[in-house]
Amino acid sequence: MKFAIDFMLYNNKNYLKFLKNSLMISGLILLLSMVAFIYLEQFEIVLALSILLIAALVLNRILNFNFVRFQLEKNNLMIRYYPLFSVDRNYEAIELPIASLRQVKVKKYLFGLKWDLHLTVKLKQGMASYPAICLSAVPFKERRILVEELIGVSKGNLK
Repeated sequence: MKFAIDFMLYNNKNYLKFLKNSLMISGLILLLSMVAFIYLEQFEIVLALSILLIAALVLNRILNFNFVRFQLEKNNLMIRYYPLFSVDRNYEAIELPIASLRQVKVKKYLFGLKWDLHLTVKLKQGMASYPAICLSAVPFKERRILVEELIGVSKGNLK
C-alpha cells in the first residue's frame, strides 16, 4: 500500500504567537480606551466598548484556539494539541497506526470560522471515534491542505 506522503510535520506555533499577541494587544487597547472614556465621562461609549470586549471574549472562548501538531511518519499518525487560553493546560495526544484510520471528517461552525476534525479508526472491536480536534487557530489555507492530506491517507486504507 503506497501513501502520497511518507513524512509530514505540521504545527501552528508561529501563527498562534501572532494570534495570541494580536488578541492581547487589542484587548489592552480596548481597556485603555474604556479608561480614557470613563475619565472623559463618555459612559455610552464605555458601554459600547464593554459590550464589544465581552463579545470578543465569548467568541474567543467559542472558537477554542488550540496549538496543534501533526506528525505523520511511515506507519503512525501523532497529533498533539492543547488550548491556547486555559487555566489548567490540558495536553492531549492521539497516536494511531495509519492503517487503522478509516474516516476523516470536518464539521464547520460559525460561518466556517470554527473547524472540528473528527477521526474514525477501525479497532478489533469495531469502529471508534476520537474526540474532536479544533482547528480554529490554523490558517484557512493550511487547514484545507492538512485536512486533504489526512483524507488522502484515510482513503488509502479503505478496503
